[in-house]
Amino acid sequence: MSPTVPGPTGPTGAAAHARALHDRPDAHLGAPAALVATYPPGCGRAARREALRPVYEAVVAELGEPTLYGGSAAGPSVRWHTGSHVVLLAGGPQGATLSVHTASDLHGREYTAVESGSVGWRPEQPHGFDALPYLWLLHRGQERSWPGFRWDGHHTAASWEHLESSLELLLDSWMEQLPLQVPGDWASFVVGCSRDWPRHLRVAYVQDPGHLSLMVDHRTTAEEPGWEDTMRERGWQVLDKGWWRAEFADTDPAAARSAARLLVADVRARGSVCPDELVAWELTVNDRGRLWLPGIGMPVN
Repeated sequence: MSPTVPGPTGPTGAAAHARALHDRPDAHLGAPAALVATYPPGCGRAARREALRPVYEAVVAELGEPTLYGGSAAGPSVRWHTGSHVVLLAGGPQGATLSVHTASDLHGREYTAVESGSVGWRPEQPHGFDALPYLWLLHRGQERSWPGFRWDGHHTAASWEHLESSLELLLDSWMEQLPLQVPGDWASFVVGCSRDWPRHLRVAYVQDPGHLSLMVDHRTTAEEPGWEDTMRERGWQVLDKGWWRAEFADTDPAAARSAARLLVADVRARGSVCPDELVAWELTVNDRGRLWLPGIGMPVN
């Protein structure tokens, strides 16, 4: 964890500091990250988001839209690339910080972190997804301008428990960060399992009203006695035109955990024996830009 120091006061001060980092990066390289938004102790995702909102909006008004949107388990992971340098708005235990880095150095440190073998390695060890520098990144510029300073692989969880944790962290980050960084946009991905192909399950976060939504295709599934009770016991709520659905309001602190548990319970019930047998595809935010999900916990096509 990088050291932090108290930062400028208020959104105006944060915006001025971001401008200084952007325009005079060499004068600030190596300096501790400046704390520009603090989170109330023990607060939930909505309170953290609202504590960051005025600072984030002021920095965007000053620097323009980010080169890369994103989030980690600790909060935002938003970047403004200048070519040689990166201004980074990052989450931490106390709040959000601003710092500037040589792009190659930041890339090297983050690459080391994600390739260190500490994520998704052994079931008996901590899962490590909470230590990733980012769980998701979204680029909305032209394809030819994709920043080279990112890791676009995807760690696979070492156990079902680890997969539940990785999905919970990712979905929690979406609920906390997407309404701030890309207001109104939905995000989704599709999950398939090799032992029940081609039936698939879709996970989505919708902002209006805010909720996580899971859907699983049941149109070609044989209906055995008691199948509806079985699906409801698993956590599915409604059968609609051949699709089972479940929704979890983002005002519920347990929404991400409930959604992750349902996904894992469903794919295991269909015969999957490990997360390696799953695959995710159609990763998107509002069908605009390129989305990377290093923290998804399963292979990605």
